[in-house]
Amino acid sequence: MMDQMRPYPPPAAHPDALSPAPVYAPLPSPGNAVQFAFTTLEGLVAHFSQWLPPQYVNNLIETEKEIFVVRKECSLQETRLQFLKKCENALQRTLSELQSGQIGADWNLGTQPGR
Repeated sequence: MMDQMRPYPPPAAHPDALSPAPVYAPLPSPGNAVQFAFTTLEGLVAHFSQWLPPQYVNNLIETEKEIFVVRKECSLQETRLQFLKKCENALQRTLSELQSGQIGADWNLGTQPGR
């Protein structure tokens, strides 16, 4: 009677109970933590201008410049790549929100749509 009241069977009744834990991919190390898809601002703008108006892409980049934090331990090249990655993430987020219908496209304002 008591076994019927238990929400889960005891470990011995489970054949998988003694199997090892699943092996997950290791956490990223500092050397491979971020993959950079773009190495130039022009490449970033050209890529995202396929789906967004170039003026919108440029405005978003200017907005990201204002809030970007430079890390003192990073080189100039690393800082540039980090900034490009930040812009890429913001543009991808915008495309995702447009695609899902979370925001509407209002290109006349020249600012971020729906915000």
